[in-house]
Amino acid sequence: MTNVSVPVTRFAESDFRVGRVFERAFSVLSRNFLPMASVTTVAYLPLALLIPTERIDTTTGANLGRYLGLLFLGLFLWILAYTIAQAVILHAAFQDMRGRPMHLTESLQVGLRRFFPLILLAIVMGFLVGLGFLLFIVPGFIWMTMWYVGTPSCVVERLGPWQSLRRSRQLTKGHRWKIFGLIVALAIIGGMANSTLDLALTTIGGATLKVIGVVIWNGIWGAFGAIAVAVTYHDLRVAKEGIDIEQIAAVFD
Repeated sequence: MTNVSVPVTRFAESDFRVGRVFERAFSVLSRNFLPMASVTTVAYLPLALLIPTERIDTTTGANLGRYLGLLFLGLFLWILAYTIAQAVILHAAFQDMRGRPMHLTESLQVGLRRFFPLILLAIVMGFLVGLGFLLFIVPGFIWMTMWYVGTPSCVVERLGPWQSLRRSRQLTKGHRWKIFGLIVALAIIGGMANSTLDLALTTIGGATLKVIGVVIWNGIWGAFGAIAVAVTYHDLRVAKEGIDIEQIAAVFD
């Protein structure tokens, strides 16, 4: 599936701005809504396993074991699927910003070529950020912000997991409060919309409709979030290194 994008102006801004990230991410998604949202919706399907469709009795533990099993299975499958989806969206977003059409097959090939480094990166980053939240909370936020563009660093610059984290730390330096604000804004908007949708669909159509609606919404918002990461990486490199989109994305040619 393809979607011909309108030509874009070459970016030459000297500063990184959160508002510009939102604007560009929205523009990219709006031009490629169906293919991009479809990719991340499929990736979010394992999350359906995390949404209980029947009552869990906390006093007797009825259905608790089954739910915990589905919880871990869903998380594992989601990590695998969403990691690849991020790489697919990243490549597609860069193609769009270059004024080129999006080709899902090509983007998927790019993602699969970096599958193992991306999975290792997701595991390392997830473990360390989770540990930071578990121990002192604040380090979790710091590391999450510092490593926000680890995935595009891994895909675009073909770095290993640790090198990707170091590269992200380098790129985000000097802009971390802005990036933290971006992360918080994405979390608040996504969380509020998800909660509202969950309540509305449960009231209207019950558990099954709730699962379908929540997965679709997470797919849409997940696509926006993945695009925001790609745009952030692009804008940070433009601001810090003074290069343009063609120089950044030449690795895909």
